[in-house]
Amino acid sequence: MDSELVTHQIVYLLGKERLGRRTLARLMGNSEMRVRLQLERLRDQGLVKLDRRGATLTRQGKIQFVTVLNAVKEVEELPLVSLSQDTVTLAALIAYSPGRPAWYYRDLAIRAGASGLLMLQARADRLIFSHNKEPVSRHNRTDARIMDEAFPNREKGDIILVVSAPDRARAGRGLWQAIMAILTPSIKD
Repeated sequence: MDSELVTHQIVYLLGKERLGRRTLARLMGNSEMRVRLQLERLRDQGLVKLDRRGATLTRQGKIQFVTVLNAVKEVEELPLVSLSQDTVTLAALIAYSPGRPAWYYRDLAIRAGASGLLMLQARADRLIFSHNKEPVSRHNRTDARIMDEAFPNREKGDIILVVSAPDRARAGRGLWQAIMAILTPSIKD
C-alpha cells in the first residue's frame, strides 16, 4: 500500500509539471532512492517517461490516473495557526465528494502516520467543518484566511483535507491515504 501512496503523490506532482527525482523527493519528504525506484517501476509500466530533464507522465499514465489528475486540484503546505495539530500541515483541495464520515478518513490518515485530519467543505462564500457545519472563520479567522488565500479557485462542493504530522513524509502519507480512500471507495480497510 505504501508504494501506491508514493505513486499517487508522484502522479499528482508530475501532472503539474516535469520534475526531477531530487525535487520530487524534497516535495514528498521521501528519499531520492525511494522516488527513483518508484519512477523506474512507473517507467517499466509505460506510465512515466524519464530523461535528463526529469520525469513526465506518458499518455498512458495520464489515462490511467485521470481520476487523481482531475479530482485533486491542489496540495499545499499551510502555516496554520489554530487548526494545525503538529509540525507540518498539508492540505488538499479535492473536487470529489467523500462517501464516508470525516472520522473514517482521519483514522486512515493516522494509521498512515499522520497526527490528525480535518475535513472541510466549500460553500459559496466560506469553508465549513464537515462534522458540524460550523464556519471555519467563526473561531479560526487566521486559518480561514490562510486557506482562502491558498485555495482561491475552490468551488462549492469541493472538500479540503487538512492533515498534520511531525514531518512532511508522514503528512504526505496520511493525506494521500485519505485521498485514495475518497477517490476509490472500494479501498480495503
